[in-house]
Amino acid sequence: MMDKNGYQMHEIERNSMSAVNKFEENVSHWVATYLFKKKFPASAAMWRGIVAEDVVMWVLTEKMSFAEALVKGIEKFDLHMGKIQDDKTAKERGNIEAYSTLAIEAMLPYGKPTFPLDGSQHKVSINAKGDGWSLPVIGYLDFVYPKEGLVIDLKTTMRMPSKMSPSHIRQRCFYQRCMGNHSVKFLYVTPKKVSMLEDGDMDTELAKIKEIMSRQERFLRLGDKEFLRSIVPHNPHSFYWNGGEDIARELFY
Repeated sequence: MMDKNGYQMHEIERNSMSAVNKFEENVSHWVATYLFKKKFPASAAMWRGIVAEDVVMWVLTEKMSFAEALVKGIEKFDLHMGKIQDDKTAKERGNIEAYSTLAIEAMLPYGKPTFPLDGSQHKVSINAKGDGWSLPVIGYLDFVYPKEGLVIDLKTTMRMPSKMSPSHIRQRCFYQRCMGNHSVKFLYVTPKKVSMLEDGDMDTELAKIKEIMSRQERFLRLGDKEFLRSIVPHNPHSFYWNGGEDIARELFY
């Protein structure tokens, strides 16, 4: 009987680009999320992004007017963040209209995006293979324009980047590999401006993803989750741990 690989040892049956990037950027947060199954609260910025994307989708697919979509979106934001009364939350709430407006203006020239019949995001996947392991890696696309041969991933942010981050480059190139002849671009939107970026070489980034997963698999082979928790480096100052301080204290102190 063959020995189990690291993924099999921990009963991990699939990976995702968010998980790959999290392992690369903050392994203790990855351990907490994927081995200890801890749920972290979504921040106001995260809900701003989710809601703005919803508003854009509802308008571009002609499900409702902008005014109707904005009301519904802010209601969704308030449902999740309404009990938190601070300046940061109020600012994120107030900027939803600007984010949504600019994103819609940038994407309108491409026409009407398509979505699965159930209204969900398009799910994509590839099978990654390494030394003794094989695992599907999945992702979800924001806006797909088949006639244009284009995929747009919407990123709302307070500060406009001059170039894509390494994690976004890996994510974009993964989508590019999954979508074949489609161009994949990331639309960055602040409350004041937009920028469309398409950084990264697909072959280089796919090799990097495989390298990260190979390290991940070797890490998992070292032992059970309790042992891995005891040896993993922990950076409490990382933005990943904002709002998750209680979980950090439970697992790593």
